[in-house]
Amino acid sequence: MDSFGSDKAPLREPSRLDFRMLYGILPVVAFYIGYQWNPYAAIGLGFAATVIAYYASDRKGLVGIFALFALFVATVAALVGIVLEDERAFLARDAAIDFLLASLGLGSLLLGRPVVGLILRDMWPALRELLPLRHRAFVLATLVFVLVNIFQGTVRTWMLFGGFSVGEYLVYSRLFGWPTAGIMIAVIAQIVRRAARAEARRRREDVAAQNT
Repeated sequence: MDSFGSDKAPLREPSRLDFRMLYGILPVVAFYIGYQWNPYAAIGLGFAATVIAYYASDRKGLVGIFALFALFVATVAALVGIVLEDERAFLARDAAIDFLLASLGLGSLLLGRPVVGLILRDMWPALRELLPLRHRAFVLATLVFVLVNIFQGTVRTWMLFGGFSVGEYLVYSRLFGWPTAGIMIAVIAQIVRRAARAEARRRREDVAAQNT
């Protein structure tokens, strides 16, 4: 039976740890190294590392589209930062991505195509058979996605322009952002997992009732 039909682990599939995720740290390290010289070096090295991280990442499906979107925002931020000679303009891409993702999530809800549902159904095809795209679990999960991204974007904007030094921002924004994103993913996974379990259980009960 497919893992989505199990009450124990409906969202799990056997996989190995993908160390390519560690490439996400490269832009932060590269930016900080360049920051020791001047804004141009910080932005240049940070952007170069962002490009490397993009090409080293998994660029398949909707996840790849999101990665390309993040690269586009980084490109715009790098150009603005160079023109303004201000490394904070480049770092503002973090909050910009948060707010843009929140807008995307809100727009997907208004269109009746919750973006979290699109992503998860693309990553785990078995979900397509269990939960329709407009299922309330995907709606709720997308709402969580929107609210968390608004919260993250607001906090990061305050950190960047509210008195933190660039070095402090690099540290504290990550100490804030990574756990926040992890909690969001855990909450979304729990919402969808419970819905998938309930639907799988209902279908088994229907089959059992038909056979009696």
